[in-house]
Amino acid sequence: MRKAWKITIIAGAAAVVIVTGMSMAFNFIMDKEWTEQRAAVLTAYEKTVLTKAVKVERFVAEKPYTVITGEDKIGQPVYVWVGQDEIHTEMGSAGIDAAQAEAKVKAAYPEAKVLRTTPGIRSGELVWEVFYKLQPEGKIEQHFYDYYAFKDGQAIDTLRLTIQ
Repeated sequence: MRKAWKITIIAGAAAVVIVTGMSMAFNFIMDKEWTEQRAAVLTAYEKTVLTKAVKVERFVAEKPYTVITGEDKIGQPVYVWVGQDEIHTEMGSAGIDAAQAEAKVKAAYPEAKVLRTTPGIRSGELVWEVFYKLQPEGKIEQHFYDYYAFKDGQAIDTLRLTIQ
């Protein structure tokens, strides 16, 4: 009985050490990204009408952007794209929202499973990027990126990811 307790205590201590180590490693790896996101949000607070950040994410096309979805002082939706040397702000009412971009994919492909929807800037144009997957009957699962104009939801491009 005594030996079982020792093994349990050692196993528990080892588990705590492993979990703590993994947590520290994760924080070390993500620290640069989180620091960049915090800096982008602070820049957006200082230089735009943004007063509340709701979501912060990265968008990478020709240039990397930190995209902040949030609100202005009266609660209206605001999108802010912070690049290395530029900031662009759009009110939510100036274009379609993420749900409308996703609805365009679902209208074309009802069986599509939307994995992520992100506002971005691609070829100098404000866009919604919708990442989704389809699995045609009897075929391998396929992943796609659809791009829609931020202003009016016009379809711009579709990229299909292939395994080759």
